[in-house]
Amino acid sequence: MARKGSDLTQASWLVAGALAGGATVFVAALGSRAGLWTPEFGLRTLTFAVAPALTLVGVACAIALAVWSMRRPRTVGLAAAVAVLAAGGTAASLGLRWQTYQTPSPWDVTSDPDDPPGFSRMLGQRRAAAGAVRAVSPAGPQACLGAVPTPSQLAPERAAAALEAAGFTVIGSAAFRAEGERRGFWFGLAHDAVVRIRPGRTDVRVTARSDVAQAGETCRLASALARAIAAQAGA
Repeated sequence: MARKGSDLTQASWLVAGALAGGATVFVAALGSRAGLWTPEFGLRTLTFAVAPALTLVGVACAIALAVWSMRRPRTVGLAAAVAVLAAGGTAASLGLRWQTYQTPSPWDVTSDPDDPPGFSRMLGQRRAAAGAVRAVSPAGPQACLGAVPTPSQLAPERAAAALEAAGFTVIGSAAFRAEGERRGFWFGLAHDAVVRIRPGRTDVRVTARSDVAQAGETCRLASALARAIAAQAGA
């Protein structure tokens, strides 16, 4: 009986080691969202530096448990299965995320690269207070698939409704423009959006507040906003 208890204790430590990498990513995401540290630290340091090292330790723990379970399947078999699934899943997820986040993607997206919508003084002040980067792209705002202008002059209240539909919180609207901001759930990565309204045309601009890799998030948000505007124009 004492031997079984000792085995279970050792197996528990090995399972904890197998879970360490995934737990680090979870803590990194929630800590960034709660403001305990910056999203840059959560992603660059905890997720893509500390977590991979702990995941390697986790894989070693899982292998050790798998080998051990061959000799004592009734005692540590379940623990070995949990460890293998946890370590393997974390390694696969981190590998996929690493590849995705290393793919270059624009952080400042607009439907009109030649004449991009500008930030109002209020939004500029909010970005400055949040420590936002001033120029996320030397080339200026860029185009991306899906972020297209709407050939219609949208009413400001409809532009505000489109911002809300795309997941932004409206912070201001006036004649010929509306603005909003959005903070992502996991790492708290923030984006600002501008809707510019002109006779016969409505343009969008979405800009990240951080220069950390966005994995295409800015383009997805700008595209979602453009679709919401088109829907409001056709309503």
